[in-house]
Parts: sequence; C-alpha cells; structure tokens
Amino acid sequence: MNAWKSVLGTGLAVALGSPALQAQSTAGEDPAPLNTIAVPQAPPPPPTPSTTRDTGAKLEEVIVSAQRRDESAQEVPISITVFDAKQLANANITNSSDLAAYTPSLSTNQRFGADNATFSIRGFTQELRTTSSVAIYMAEVVAPRGQSSQTSGDGAGPGSMFDLANVQVLKGPQGTLFGRNTTGGAVLLVPNKPSNEFGGYLELTGGEWDARRAQGVINVPVTEHFKTRLAIDRNVRDGYLRNITDIGADHLGSTDYLAGRFSMLWDIGEALQNYTIVSYIDSDSTGYSSQLYACNPNTVTSDFFLAFSGLLQAQPCQQQLDRQKAAGQDGFYDLVSTIKTPVTAIKEKRLINTLSWDINDDLKLKNILAYAHLHTENGSDIFGTQFRYSLAGVPIDPNPAREFKTGISVPNPDIPVTSQKTYVAELQLQGSSFDHALEWQTGVYYEHSLPDGFSGNNSAGLVSCEVATIEGAPSGFNCYDPLAGAVGGVLVQHYKTEYLNRAVYSQTTWHITDEFNLTGGLRYTWDHTEGYGIKTRYAWALATPLAPTEQISSPHTSSKAPTGVLEFDYKPFRGNMAYAKYVRGYRQGSVILAADPGVDTFKPERVDTYEVGIKTQFGGPVPGRFNLSVFYNDFTDQQLQLGYVSPTALQTTTIVNAGKSRIKGIEGEAYFQLLDSLSLALSFSLLDTKLLEQEDQTARVRDAGGPIAGFSVTPIADVGDELPYAPKQSYVASLSWRVPTAAEIGDIDAGVTYSYIGRQRSAASSSGPYGLLDAFSLLNLNLSWSHILASPIDFVMFGTNVLNEKYTTYTSGTYNLLAFESRVVGAPRMIGARLRYNF
Repeated sequence: MNAWKSVLGTGLAVALGSPALQAQSTAGEDPAPLNTIAVPQAPPPPPTPSTTRDTGAKLEEVIVSAQRRDESAQEVPISITVFDAKQLANANITNSSDLAAYTPSLSTNQRFGADNATFSIRGFTQELRTTSSVAIYMAEVVAPRGQSSQTSGDGAGPGSMFDLANVQVLKGPQGTLFGRNTTGGAVLLVPNKPSNEFGGYLELTGGEWDARRAQGVINVPVTEHFKTRLAIDRNVRDGYLRNITDIGADHLGSTDYLAGRFSMLWDIGEALQNYTIVSYIDSDSTGYSSQLYACNPNTVTSDFFLAFSGLLQAQPCQQQLDRQKAAGQDGFYDLVSTIKTPVTAIKEKRLINTLSWDINDDLKLKNILAYAHLHTENGSDIFGTQFRYSLAGVPIDPNPAREFKTGISVPNPDIPVTSQKTYVAELQLQGSSFDHALEWQTGVYYEHSLPDGFSGNNSAGLVSCEVATIEGAPSGFNCYDPLAGAVGGVLVQHYKTEYLNRAVYSQTTWHITDEFNLTGGLRYTWDHTEGYGIKTRYAWALATPLAPTEQISSPHTSSKAPTGVLEFDYKPFRGNMAYAKYVRGYRQGSVILAADPGVDTFKPERVDTYEVGIKTQFGGPVPGRFNLSVFYNDFTDQQLQLGYVSPTALQTTTIVNAGKSRIKGIEGEAYFQLLDSLSLALSFSLLDTKLLEQEDQTARVRDAGGPIAGFSVTPIADVGDELPYAPKQSYVASLSWRVPTAAEIGDIDAGVTYSYIGRQRSAASSSGPYGLLDAFSLLNLNLSWSHILASPIDFVMFGTNVLNEKYTTYTSGTYNLLAFESRVVGAPRMIGARLRYNF
C-alpha cells in the first residue's frame, strides 16, 4: 500500500503521462521524414495549432481508430498509448518485445525469444498454448493463429514494425468492436496507405553487433483514382547471446528478416473505395535459448520428485556452472546450447482487402476479407544445460557424446512447428441517425484457422542422448536410460489444431447533449476449437531401444458468451472529457495437444472491468495534456499455466482455470510544451494484482498422467501471488529539444527517454527464490540532423539501452521441481546511425 501511495502521489505531483500522444498519427499518411526527431515516446517539435473551445490550448491532434472510426485520441474513452513512425524507428523497435519496453502496463512473455514474444496488458497474460489475451491487428485484421506445441502466431513478430503510420496500444478488454475477443487489450498496427503524391525514401542503418538494415518505400499515384505503395525492409544483426559449446551457432538471438508490403488504393467512384494489402515476411534467426544460472543444493526432502530430480541434476548443475566460471565463460550473455540447428524461422503471407462504400452522408458499409498463412520452425535448448547422466554425481552413461537433457525442442525433419492458414471475413455497417444524435455500428465476424497438415517438433526429456541425432529420424536416435524409460524419453509430436470463431456485434453512442454521451455495445461470440494429436514416445533400457508407445488424442471444446460495454462520458470542451464505464470481457477456451487426455482442454475466462478516467488538454504559457485512468478487474476462471512431468507427455505444461483473480491499477500520461523548442512527456502505470483462489489440480493431473505427474505439479502462480508479467510499477519519461538553427542549416533535434519496469512475477513463489524478475531501467538517446544544408538527406544517431543494463525477461520456475533455474536475458546496448534520402 505504501508503494501505491508513493507512486500515485509522485504521479499526480508531476502529472505523469503518455509521451506518444504528441505525435502526428493520422492513419494513412506517409511517415514524416527524419526532420522531426522523436525518441521512443518522446514528442516531436512544436505542434501545429488546432482550435479548442475555451481552453486556449494549441496542441497537435492525434487521430486514432480505437473505435473502428477515426477520432481524436482525447475524445475516446479508452486508455491509449500511440507511437508514430519516427518513434518506432528511433527506438529501433522491430518486434513486439521492443514495443513493451516503452509502454507502461504492457509486458511480454519471452520464453521462446523476442521473435515469438506474446503481450500482457494490465496482468492479462497469454500463456503457452492459450489464445491471445492481447490481439494484434494489422489494418483491422487480427494476426494469424499458430499451433499449440510452442508459442507461435498471434503476435507482431519481426518484419511487422515498418512503414507504419502509427501503433496504438488499447488497454483493457476490447471484446465488442474488434474481431477476436480478448481480455487484456489490443495493439493496432496502422500501415501507411498509398497517397496522392509521388515520393518515398531510401534508408540505411548500421550499428553494433554488425547491425545492417535497409529500407525503401516508393509511393506511386498511377492515376488520380489509383495509387500504389511498395515498402521493403531488410534487417540483419548478429546475436548477442554467446554459445560457448561450439555446437550449432556461435551466437544466438540474431535478427535476419526480409519483409515486403505492397498496397493499392482504388477510388472506384465517388462513394466506393477498395484498399488491398499484400505482405510477405521471411525471418530466419538463430533463435533463443535459456541460460542456466542457479542450482538447488537442498534436495534432501520427503518430496519424491524433488529428491529424484536433485539426485540426477543438482550436482551436474553445479559442475556446469563451475566449469563455465573456471573457463571465464560465465558472463551475463554466455550460455550453453547443444542444439545442432538452433533456429527461429517465421514465414508469413497475408492478403487483406477492404471495400468501403459511403452509401450516403449518414451510412457507410465496410467489407473486410483476409487470408494469412503462417509457417514457423523452432529449435532451442529450453533450459541451457549440458549435464552428464549421473546418480549422486557419478556418471553412469558410458558414452561421453550423450548428455542428460531435461528439456530440448528441436526441428522435426518432416514437419514444421506451425503450418496454419487463416481466413477472416467481416461485414460492418456504420451510421448516424436522428440528426447525428445517435452514432452506431453493427457487424458480423467470421474467422477460420486450420492446418495444412501435421505440425510439431521433437523433444527429449529426462534421458541421456546425443542431441544431434534427435533432429533426424527415430531410427537414428542415440540415447541411454538406466531407468528403462520410467519417466524419460524422446517425444515425436504430430499435431493439428482448428479454430472457428463467429460473432455478431453492435454499438451505439447517444449524444444526449453537446456535452453528455451514453454508449452501449453488445457482442455475442461462438468459439470452437478442436485438435488431433499423436505423441510417439521412444524409450530405452540402458542403450537398448524399447518398443515405441503412442498416445492419440482428439480434444475439442466449444464456448459462447455475450460481451459488451456500457459507458458514460462528459465532454465540456474539445479535447477534455471524463468517463466511467463497465466492460465485460471474455477469452475462449481451447485445447492442449501436448498435455495428457483429461487435462488437455480448458474453459473460457471472463472479466468484469470497471474504469473511470479523465482526459484534459490545456493552454496557457505551458500548454499540454494530462490523462488519468483508474480501473478494477474482477477476474473469474483465469487461464494460467501449470507444469508437470509424465511418462507419456514428458516435461510439459497445460492450462487450468484459476478460481478468481483481482487486478486494479492506475495509469497516467501527460505532455508539456515547456518552450517552443522543448517538450516533456511522462507516463506511468501502477498495478496491484493477486491470485485470490485456485483449485488444487494435483488429483486431476495425477489421474491423467500418473503418479509422477501428480508429484511434479507446478503452477505458475500460488494463491496470494501477483499475476505473471504484471509489474507493480513502470514509468517512462522523455525530453525532446530542437536546437535553434538557421533554415539553410537544417533541423537539429536531440532526445532522451528513460524507461523503468518494476519487479514482475515469472513463476510461482513456491517454485523457488527466483520467481520474481528484478526491476530494470533503459535509457535511450538520439540526435538527428535533417534536411542537411537544405538537402533531402537526413542523418540520425541513436542509442538504445545506452547504460548497458543487464536484465532478465523470463525465468523457468524449476528451482524446486528440477533442482536448477534457467532464464532468458534482455538485449544489451545498441549504438547505431541511420542515413535517409527522401524523394
């Protein structure tokens, strides 16, 4: 409670606020050239005046599409953070995990690396094998789904964050107007539309870690009514994680993608317009692996599984750490990966077509059709270990080429991790009635995601193997197990998952007076998921292969639910409002083919959200904005991860519905134009989350997976714990200064951004002493000189994490269960420069 009072008091005293809401973010406009520098979440130079009533404020208006129509961000009753193109570029934001560092209330789960990170907003988390709690939309179409063996799809991976007009982060349930029901929020990626002017740019970027990036955009108005735009992004950077084994790649965590987006805008007639986007992303990095960093010496216990794990792994764990230290290979970015093919490969193809018809001044019809295909491959050393099979520290495997693996995931030679196609169709009608006293929209939504064929991977756990052989055919597996497969082995997974989502929705705003408005919205959703899985387990008695066993499952689940919003707002002046609202949110249940039958389905989760807020802008000698929102979420049947080990599924996770959770918090954002050339922007988030009730799942897991499964049950949070990936406090501060120069010199801008992310839970308190991630802070700087000597050339120098903060983004939560702990670490300092030619 003291932390709440301290942060709230400080926040109100300095009028904290969102630095991103200063940017010119009108959807569909070309990104401004680099003559107006903006560091991440820092404002651009002095804004152009816009008329307000009575306040005298002169601030640049920010246009968002948070309610499926273009509106001023100050008049939308939603907590929003907006980034424009310059802010994304100067922060070197290339994927979703980068975005989270500069958005209070937004966090990421990076278990499978930054390329496959998933979002969490206000503590609403997407766990492994759940559907997204925060949906990502490109041009109003939700991101394609992935398969369920590993995290894939549902996000904004590499190659998505370029040539965008803006990115809008909407906080809180968005289950009325947007296609897929989500409890946490939505992230809207708004690409630049083709415009009437011929032009574009060529841009080259270089930096540390041999970073090389080239972007090119050309906008061609073929005729007055038909315009095109082509954007290409090629980005390469070496990995910052040093693999000390000389097996596979020497450096992990690299960037290597090619992305292209071609768009066409056709004004068919005065009232009819067609907008088409074709995009392609091909990313092939060296992937990410965890880093072993702690061992549990206290394994003498009455708990069978802990004692067993400690006997096998506690001493080899300490021996590995001792070897690394003696060799000088225990640096923060040093790790062990013995995967022959470490990889995170993502190929995504998308087609989006939007037909808009202005039937009359008061009625507009919009039809959206989309197709996407997602293909992913992954190979990672899940725990970063290199143990010899031993009992009480005595090696018992005669072949030193084999190593004892608790968990690895390697590419299957015949099938990918994901090969999934998604179809989306939405028909929407927007209008106004009774002389604009009512503004309304209604629509129907359809989404169908289905596999091309089997997807999956090969994994090994609690068995000693020559790791390279696991990537091949089962006949070549070289493994050893003195326990004759009692618990360990190699699992070859073949999965198919199909999703079907349908909904009808309607929302209406009644302008009771010029100042008072009442909004009501309702959505009814039907969701269905079904899967088909084949888990083939290979086991050994010493080095002799045993007959493989096969488990076939075909789980399915259906759910339906109403969601909606009831909101009242008061707008005394333009750009100023107070609002209060109630939102009912819902996230569908699903299936988990990697779990044992009996624990391979889970139910929907539901949330009741209550929120009040104010949005203000003011003039005077220091014009600015100040926004504040306070919210409370009553959460039932929250979908949380639970880990266990069984002979049929090996080390795996499932999803269970927690009984009840609570999330409450405060978010604030502000912007001050201190001088014509100097602006300050601040934002903060304060969260108080707690798991209130959780049913004991031990008996259910034991019935499904056997006695070992029951002994090894490990939830991601305990009753009384904070919810995962919900930092208690986070804030961002940005300062932007335009250096006074003569017009013939060009524009020189400097900016600094400081971001602080507080402690957040990654694993249950009962998992060991490492369940909480330490707080960390990031400092970004940039300096730009645009229109150099009145030329079309811009130059920018930038630095991200310039203080080289060392921080952790994920911990395995296995200290008590497996006698060791692993982690994923964040990116180090990056210093670079960018040169752009505008034409």
